[in-house]
Amino acid sequence: MLAVRLILAKGCFLLSFEATKVHNRPTFYKHQAVYPLPIQTVRIDDAFWEPKLKILREITSYDVLDKFEHDGAIHNFDLVADGAGGNHCGEPWFDGLIYETIRGLSDMIAVSYDERLDQRIDDLIQRISRAQDAVGDGYINTYTLLDRPGQRWGENGGNLRWQHDVYNAGCLVEAAVHHYKATGKTSLLKAAVRFANHMCEIMGPSPKRNIVPAHSLPEEALLKLYQLALDDPELSNTMNIAFEASDYLDLAVFWIHHRGNHEGRNSHEEYAQDHKAVLEQEEAVGHAVRATLLYTGLTALYLCTGEKRYLDTAKKLWNNIVHQKSHISGGVGAVHHDEKFGGSYELPDNGYLETCAGVGMGFFSWNLFLATGEGRYIDQLETILYNIVLAGRSMDGHRYFYENPLVSRGSHNRWEWHTCPCCPPMMLKMLPELATYIYAYDNMGAFVNLYVASEVSMTLDGVAVTLKQHTSYPWAGSVGISVSPEHAAAFSIRLRIPEWCGQYTITVNDQTVSYEIVDGYAVLERTWSPGDVVQLDLDLPVDLIGAHPNVNTHANKAAIRRGPMLYCLESVDNDKYTDGKVQYTREALDIDQQLECKLPQQPAFTTEFDASFFDGAVLVHTQDAEGKPLTAIPYPYWNNRSRGTMVIWLQYDHDNGVNGWENKLYRKINR
Repeated sequence: MLAVRLILAKGCFLLSFEATKVHNRPTFYKHQAVYPLPIQTVRIDDAFWEPKLKILREITSYDVLDKFEHDGAIHNFDLVADGAGGNHCGEPWFDGLIYETIRGLSDMIAVSYDERLDQRIDDLIQRISRAQDAVGDGYINTYTLLDRPGQRWGENGGNLRWQHDVYNAGCLVEAAVHHYKATGKTSLLKAAVRFANHMCEIMGPSPKRNIVPAHSLPEEALLKLYQLALDDPELSNTMNIAFEASDYLDLAVFWIHHRGNHEGRNSHEEYAQDHKAVLEQEEAVGHAVRATLLYTGLTALYLCTGEKRYLDTAKKLWNNIVHQKSHISGGVGAVHHDEKFGGSYELPDNGYLETCAGVGMGFFSWNLFLATGEGRYIDQLETILYNIVLAGRSMDGHRYFYENPLVSRGSHNRWEWHTCPCCPPMMLKMLPELATYIYAYDNMGAFVNLYVASEVSMTLDGVAVTLKQHTSYPWAGSVGISVSPEHAAAFSIRLRIPEWCGQYTITVNDQTVSYEIVDGYAVLERTWSPGDVVQLDLDLPVDLIGAHPNVNTHANKAAIRRGPMLYCLESVDNDKYTDGKVQYTREALDIDQQLECKLPQQPAFTTEFDASFFDGAVLVHTQDAEGKPLTAIPYPYWNNRSRGTMVIWLQYDHDNGVNGWENKLYRKINR
């Protein structure tokens, strides 16, 4: 084991950690307000999360690799290497999905090494590199090379929006940075740097070509490569290839600033956020995955440069999404056509809500937290993690949702695989990073962002400190945190108070303490001694949630929420709505009564922890307006036991009023 110490330019705090590889460290951008901890320094031992992460490691990771092998996505690289033409398997963006999978699996083996998985990744990299070597100039996009030779970057009559040349390149770069940091191997990094250098040579201000991504992601990927080149310039000698940080920053800046500039190229239009300059865009529009990944990259550009206009624009767009265009589950992208954002307050129950878009919104929110230290961004990330991301995969680990609607007549089911299997790789990218999201720090001390049973060690102002969380969250609101500095030392611990929580108490060593709420965190400033214990108790009532009055599809409706978890009614538990059985026929599924449920004016709720419900869950029981029993289950668990109907928004007569909605899209309406 190698001890690694990073000295921050900001403040006097040091971060120390043990890592199997010196390369395996987080990316620190110059203008971060908050710094993350690397995933391998946080040990998760959580009754809620650990079973799900175990299935991710042992089942989902291999399932995705095997299915990509079976559907020919990986074979495309062999065809290019062998000089074949035509016969590309699958969609043009399949290369990018392979790279995204490698990114997620790299983070996975950084946390829990798996020799078999490491070898699978190495075999993939060998096939990718062999294909790139056959091309010769660093370019590699199997769809274009096999089916559209002569139309690189969508030129000469091609279509970049369809071909995904730049998107796939960005996915390669992103995967390579993560793989290098996880393993110390430069095999994939060398291929990515060759491709990035090739793009830097041909793209940019005149006389270079005005080529910008038609699908975002490459913006942040190039910035990760930029930061790696700054941190480890000797890699140029190791790889025997040019590795110039400034080139990658310049290209990312060019891509951001030349959206809306269509000189010499076709417009990607509003669909791909290319209708006007990014800094002039007032609202989130177009394809929701492209949009959220663009805004993630825009925020990363602020983290690199400190240019306030980038951050201001990113905040404006995030506010627009969260306050006007986000579903209660955290899902975004209401419109099926073009998988896009709708208008303000256009939030139908059967919205598209692609898993990828939810993950993109999570990455966007995380970057804004790093830029600001504000808890509201973690609130949104938490909602996405507990609802959209978990719903995107079955509990057994090998079936997936592309869309995550909030109502189903029974025809919506997870699929074994999809002709466009973009969502499993995005989920594989986010879930292994859970450990990174739990804690963070700045020059004042530590942040506790998520309540997950775990342990982390860090060095604050030269003092080694261990934090250990004990909790049964999200099923219970009790959070105990043992604070163990090597000797008495002064620093702050900031506890996020979730936006959904109305009542809570905080004690230290069983004594009430004074604290200030700053940016959504309870700030505990004191001299800490070994053995100190912080106790946070979050009240976890069952809440009825109403939507903003402008959401006309949710008038006189309410959703059930408990803590960060959204609840739904599934027909398998509520036989009144299926005549005692789950029905599948088209005629049965067209009966509106199956989807309608009215609550009484004063509903009473009881909760039950059912240890046999998959890996254990709290179920909510109540009665409808006629006194018939109802059972609600956590939304991400639906469609795991059987097919059938599902509903979240329930009939509930109430007056939301028009006041008190500033910066709110949903709020409690319990009487």
